Amino acid sequence: MDAKQLKPYTFWIVAGVVVVIELGLIAFWPIEDDTGASPEIVKQNLDTEFKKLEKLSVRADNRLSGVYDAENLEDIRRLTEEYLLTPKWKSVLEPHVESYRKQLALIKKDLSVRSVILHEKIADSGSLFSWDTEYTSKTKMIMAALHKSKVLIIDKKEGSDFETGAQIRAQVGFYTKGEKTTEAKEHPELTVRFRIMEKISEVIMAAESVSLANPVAKNGKETDLENSRLVNIKGVEWKRSGEPSKALSGTIAEIADAYEMTLTLEGSASALVAAQAAIETISTPILIVSGGMLSARPPMPAGIRKNVADEPMSLRLNIVVIDFSRVLSAVTPDAVVGGAAK
Repeated sequence: MDAKQLKPYTFWIVAGVVVVIELGLIAFWPIEDDTGASPEIVKQNLDTEFKKLEKLSVRADNRLSGVYDAENLEDIRRLTEEYLLTPKWKSVLEPHVESYRKQLALIKKDLSVRSVILHEKIADSGSLFSWDTEYTSKTKMIMAALHKSKVLIIDKKEGSDFETGAQIRAQVGFYTKGEKTTEAKEHPELTVRFRIMEKISEVIMAAESVSLANPVAKNGKETDLENSRLVNIKGVEWKRSGEPSKALSGTIAEIADAYEMTLTLEGSASALVAAQAAIETISTPILIVSGGMLSARPPMPAGIRKNVADEPMSLRLNIVVIDFSRVLSAVTPDAVVGGAAK
């Protein structure tokens, strides 16, 4: 067969050759996707993704119902494994979110309102001299009440000088005016300290306890038992301004301030326990007893009575007062009213 006879079949001959070449390439040249995966692996991956899609479809159809506790691990597991976040959730979650928002506003308001007492003005006058005079007068009144209630024991050397007696005033945590008047920038902190001691003094004077006679002591007297129900303030130490505080950390440190002090009391064990319990009930302002140490009186010289009914003990309390005044401005009236109504 010459070339002329083959000419009409040229196209099919060429096409056949090309097909043979392609078949050879398919047989000997691996087919892969852009990532280098073979058709088999690609199919397996697609099957896996399809199964996941089917599960997501089922979860998406599940409508959220009931109440879930965010601190319950089983509830969290159910939410994350049985449901899928979809637009259907919006109508269910929005009322809860709004309720939490109102509750948060109410909590902030409550905390800040409890702190208002810390900043109640001591004097309305802007005069520095008038402020010092009013401060001295009000601290004197508290000290006189403490003394009358036998909660403040007076040093005979200093007498009852509650106005200028630096030692007796420091014993209760109050500032003593010197020759110069205080500066206006000192007033806020002095005011806070005054209000804290005012509240503590109030509850200590109101605290009562019953002391029983010491069965070991044979010389306990009725007067001993009567006095043993009382405590007296032996000292107050304030944390210095500017010193770093470890009382607050994290988010709370950004919205609140802490005032730290150490209060030392002396009295019978029962009276001290009663006084501590009374102090721990203070909720306005927000007061926390962060630590304490109860100890007996140190060894005494021969001839000094010991182990009698009114044997005094010493109690040191570490106290933190948290001031949330700064969050009051962040509370919107609408949120508070709405939350209270609900």
